[in-house]
Amino acid sequence: MADKHLKDWKNELNICIRCAYCFEGCPVFKIAGWETDSARGKIILAYGILTGNLKPSQYIADKIFQCTYCRDCSERCSAKVSVVDVLAAARADLVEAGFASDTHKGMAKNVEETGNIFGDKEIKAPVQKGEIPVYIGCQYLARPNQTKMYLKILEKLGVKPLVKDEICCGYPLHALGFRKEFAEHKKKFLELFPEKEIVALCPTCAAFIHEDYKKNVKHITQFILEHLPEKNLGLKATYHDPCDLSRVMNITEEPREILKKLGIELVEMPRNRKTSHCCGGGGGILMSDVKLSDEIGIVRIKQAIETGAPLLITPCPTCEQVLKKAAAVVSEKGDGTIQVKNLSDIVWKALKT
Repeated sequence: MADKHLKDWKNELNICIRCAYCFEGCPVFKIAGWETDSARGKIILAYGILTGNLKPSQYIADKIFQCTYCRDCSERCSAKVSVVDVLAAARADLVEAGFASDTHKGMAKNVEETGNIFGDKEIKAPVQKGEIPVYIGCQYLARPNQTKMYLKILEKLGVKPLVKDEICCGYPLHALGFRKEFAEHKKKFLELFPEKEIVALCPTCAAFIHEDYKKNVKHITQFILEHLPEKNLGLKATYHDPCDLSRVMNITEEPREILKKLGIELVEMPRNRKTSHCCGGGGGILMSDVKLSDEIGIVRIKQAIETGAPLLITPCPTCEQVLKKAAAVVSEKGDGTIQVKNLSDIVWKALKT
């Protein structure tokens, strides 16, 4: 049956009152502009699959997979529909009906064979004994210098991080509809991380391990804030809230408190905290729809430039990657410049002085 996973979300599909509040902040709808690009449109498509009025097709798959999972729609939804969960179920049904893209299938194979989304056997965690389990995640493991920086930050703050030879948290498998593969992967992850409390570097990993594995996860920003001394860097910056950190983990003030402690003048973008505009890097579109991802990133970077701040800071490696690319494109066109930095760079600079 094509609607095996969607059946679990029948009530959610019926709860949607078709109000269109989800149009307001949807980054995909703002670029593409069609009804089926909005959360409401995707919910209707999913409902059509569930009832049998629509047959799974490449068109439907393309639309369902064109979502950054930013959850702005759920944040605005008056009926509190869990849109991302519905779309994840729809994606799972579409994958099982044979509509997984080659790009996403390749990523799933990478995770299975190498333990990371990049399929790189050379990507390894810097294993070390310690007291606090720290989960690094694929994106930071692919950035060994940033990983080492975060571990050094923790050590400077008097914390001894425990680092294991880890594997992907499994979020990409679950988010992209590979449920059978995820079920097997989840067993491996739980064997590797039996601990109930974990500190995670990546916002998406933190949110997923918290939501799906039901572990007590602290994001690195929360941990740093608890131990960080006051400094004065004398910088002016704007801050980009990663979607998973703000809308899933409800972590909005801790990063700002860190910046305040470091003597940074913060200039807010109009869309911040729970209404932050997505960078365009989530939900798998960074792999399967680069053009759409780039266009969403450019919208956000222009919002940052309009603040007049010379620097944009974010704690998410994916947001950093997408926004740096967007900043380069906008600068090349002569539409303004802004430097994009990971929060780790700023904290490390402060601790070295």
